[in-house]
Amino acid sequence: MGFGGMPPVKDSGICSLLELPKTNVPKHVFIDTDAYNEIDDQFALVHALLAEKINSELKIVAISAAPFHNPSRDTSRYTENYAHGMELSYKEIHNVLEILDCGWDGPIYRGSTLTIGANGSNFVDSDAATGLCDLVNEEYSKTNPLYVLALGALTNIASAIMMAPSIREKIVVCTLGGLATSLKHFKEFNYRQDLSSAQIVFASGVPIVHFGYSLTKAGFSIADTLKTTQWELEANVKDKGKIGLFLYNRFVELITYFPGKSKTIWDFAPGAWVLNPDWFISEVIQTPLLNEKNTWIQCSNNHPMRTIKWIDRDPIFNHFFDLLSKHVS
Repeated sequence: MGFGGMPPVKDSGICSLLELPKTNVPKHVFIDTDAYNEIDDQFALVHALLAEKINSELKIVAISAAPFHNPSRDTSRYTENYAHGMELSYKEIHNVLEILDCGWDGPIYRGSTLTIGANGSNFVDSDAATGLCDLVNEEYSKTNPLYVLALGALTNIASAIMMAPSIREKIVVCTLGGLATSLKHFKEFNYRQDLSSAQIVFASGVPIVHFGYSLTKAGFSIADTLKTTQWELEANVKDKGKIGLFLYNRFVELITYFPGKSKTIWDFAPGAWVLNPDWFISEVIQTPLLNEKNTWIQCSNNHPMRTIKWIDRDPIFNHFFDLLSKHVS
């Protein structure tokens, strides 16, 4: 295939980077998050930070704010444009770090202020994109990759790849969006925010681990298994220090309760896979194409990627609750 006009990458190199992460060494991660859009980003961010602090399972090299625009929210979560959403997410990252007070002092980057689609399909220069390029080129290699946890729109990641295509051979992009690749019709949030960036990433030949999710009631969703309830959080999160109360309050602020109500913490998935791929079932397939309708086109001769087929929800939440308990004790 065409690799989006970039130099080709060998399938063997992609497959090598798509091997399951080792569980006995700290994995280096770059977290790109639209942290203010939802509540699952905050949970995922705390999970990763505590996995580094408590168990030394990860090393977070940087955190960046992804752009988003969600005009349909109520006035407390409304955004004026993508730049506003990115700035709110940048502030929320700082907010989480201040409340958690875990001693992490790495770089925090502002991301794109507009989408690649709005920029004439050209990359968007930002601190996040240039920071990712610099980190990868200085520190990482084909045998020592950086895992990029892409928890929102792929604008920052696609821009970095367009700016420096060579980083494709030194990173693994763990991206959450869309549904399982075998389904062609869906609505979702992350890829729809900047469809051009998603198309670029999936066409580029960068190693991808894909986690499907959806905001619709139709079809099925891989990451929808990561559900929790107000009562589970009250028992295991609410009394776990300032950060536990913060996460619990974020949950009840957003979720209107009724008996049986649950909420998916989608963004747990990418970080959890890097922490322990044994919590997942996945397979390497040919990367599908993402068309202008935001639907998948299957390709039998495209470069490979890894797709998540199943998630074991319980050990992921158990791991998170255990880290919170250790943090407050």
